[in-house]
Amino acid sequence: MPESAAGVLTAVRALYEGVPASLDLLARISGRTEAYLERRAREEGWRAPEEFSLSDPEALERRLMALSDRLVGDLEAASAEGRAAGTYDKARIDALSAMLRMVEKLGEMTRVPERAAEKKKKNDAELAAALALIDARIVELACELAASLGGGEPQGEAGAPDSR
Repeated sequence: MPESAAGVLTAVRALYEGVPASLDLLARISGRTEAYLERRAREEGWRAPEEFSLSDPEALERRLMALSDRLVGDLEAASAEGRAAGTYDKARIDALSAMLRMVEKLGEMTRVPERAAEKKKKNDAELAAALALIDARIVELACELAASLGGGEPQGEAGAPDSR
C-alpha cells in the first residue's frame, strides 16, 4: 500500500533530524516494502547503522554537534516566530533550552577521558619542568660550595694543593 505524502514527509523529516535510518523509514521514503529492503540488505551486505555508544567518542561528538545545530536552529525559529507574533511560546523555548543543556552535558561527559589525559600530560610536563629547575639549582649550589671549600684554587690529586 503506497505511503501517503504526509507519511513520506514525516519519514524524511525524521531522517533529516537525525533519527537513525531504519528499514521502515527507508521503505516509507522509497515506496518499497520493508521485506524487499531487508532482502536486498541481506543479499548485498548492507551495513547497519552503528549503535549509539559512548565507546566511539568521535561518532558521538558528531551526533551531538548535529543535534546541537538543529536545536539552535529550532530555538532561532521559535525566537523569530515570537518576535513576529509579539509573544513567545515560553514552553517551547524552555523545552529547547533544556534539550540544549542536555546536549552540552552529554558532550562534557564524553570528553571526560580526553580531558583527564590532557590534564595528566600537562601535569607531567609541569612536574618535569619543575624537576629540571630543581636539578639545575642543585648543580649551581654544588658548584658554589665546591668553589668556597677549595678557595677557588684548582686541586691536585687526593685533594692536595697544586704546587705549580
